[in-house]
Amino acid sequence: MKDLLKETYLLDVKKMAKSIERLWQEYQIVLDSKNPSWEDANRARAIIFFLGYFYPEKIVSESLEKRVPLIRPAITIDKFLEAVDKKDGKILKKYAKNEKFHKLERFYLLAKKIKNRAKNGSYLDEERFNRLYSKLKPKGYF
Repeated sequence: MKDLLKETYLLDVKKMAKSIERLWQEYQIVLDSKNPSWEDANRARAIIFFLGYFYPEKIVSESLEKRVPLIRPAITIDKFLEAVDKKDGKILKKYAKNEKFHKLERFYLLAKKIKNRAKNGSYLDEERFNRLYSKLKPKGYF
């Protein structure tokens, strides 16, 4: 997670994608484990919270809010998101040669990909995680 934060600060989208995949694989290893420990389950819980909520909703959102205003010609965060989501040709054409725009676009699409990730029919494979976690949860634990 620390590497992902560093790569986000540096806006190295390729390395961010690799870090996200490493975390995802670590999460999957715990879910696939025949005999995971309570510590393993909590590590998986931290990963799913980080990838599913904290990273895209807080870190990416705030990063985009700070970086999009630096694009020239100026564009609002709402217009940026709309242009990328709707593939608005008029706006995209205006920024066709703007590397800052395209780097932030790749960053945003990477975060969006995380938010749309599903496995085994559930968002972020949460159903398997929830079964594992409830099985390992100590009595009396919230």
